[in-house]
Amino acid sequence: MNLPLVIGSLIVSLLLLWWLLSVIKASFKTAFLVVAVIFTIQVLTGVGPQQIFDQVGKWIGSSMGGLGDWLQKWGGKSEEPDIKKQSLLWMMEIAIALIK
Repeated sequence: MNLPLVIGSLIVSLLLLWWLLSVIKASFKTAFLVVAVIFTIQVLTGVGPQQIFDQVGKWIGSSMGGLGDWLQKWGGKSEEPDIKKQSLLWMMEIAIALIK
């Protein structure tokens, strides 16, 4: 075997493993923080998790809808349709539909 190749691949593998563990650790911290906040709100106010997620969904929908409206007004009015603008609008509509 080629020793530099083995050493390089081990270093890259260890870096990728370290990055993956960092991402997993951050994901678990965020998940536990969300659970703690929702549980605290439920205990203190009686508001359930479904109500919280419904409100967050409304906020995301309205902010994305506002972004779509802004994009439609963006670029001014021209007689010839802008293909890049139309493509961006279609992608935003698909993204908003997937979020909802």
